[in-house]
Amino acid sequence: MSNVKNYTEQGGEKTVIGGSLEIATSGKLIIAEGATIEGILSVPVVDALDSTSATSALSAKQGKVLNDAIAAKTAANQADSIATEVAELVTDFNALLAKLKAAGLMAAE
Repeated sequence: MSNVKNYTEQGGEKTVIGGSLEIATSGKLIIAEGATIEGILSVPVVDALDSTSATSALSAKQGKVLNDAIAAKTAANQADSIATEVAELVTDFNALLAKLKAAGLMAAE
């Protein structure tokens, strides 16, 4: 049994990072045009990147692609509730949940 967390598979086609990948302030992460990034819109990454930091961290073109991808995960607007009874509030809340699920921001059961 091995306790190695980070390794490159034989042939060099895949590197697995099981620990942390740190890019120092003087370091640079380059993502070539046409490359595919999978899983970047997971919640921790989206929370860490707002449109300002994403645009400054990436080239204008890459920033636009990332901003467009984040925008694609925006739920439809839900009007403020004016419910005066619990049943009306439940209806408004369920409408919000449906919009979050439709946008892919919440898993549907």
